[in-house]
Amino acid sequence: MLKEIWKNRKQIAEGIKNSIIRDQFVEEVAEDRMSICLNCPNIDKEGGSCMVPKTQPCCSLCGCSLSLKTRSLSSECPDGHWPALLNEEQEDELDRL
Repeated sequence: MLKEIWKNRKQIAEGIKNSIIRDQFVEEVAEDRMSICLNCPNIDKEGGSCMVPKTQPCCSLCGCSLSLKTRSLSSECPDGHWPALLNEEQEDELDRL
C-alpha cells in the first residue's frame, strides 16, 4: 500500500492542493467525476478499501479517496469511467505557474 501511495504521490498532492485552493473548472470536473463514482459498483462508502483511513468514499479498485482523486486532473478512473485531463508533464508545467 505504501508503495502505491509513493507511486501516485504527485496525483495525490495535486488532489490535496486542488481541494484546498478551489478553482471553478476543477470543481466542475470533480463534481462530474464524483457523480459517476457515486453510481459505480466499485465505490467504498464504508472505508474498508481506503489507502488512508477515514477518507471515504474511496475507490475499491485503487484505494484512493474520491474527494482527492476526482480533483486531480492528471488522475484517471482505474475502471475507465473518466480520463485524465493532463499528463505528468502538463501537471508539472501547471505547478510552475
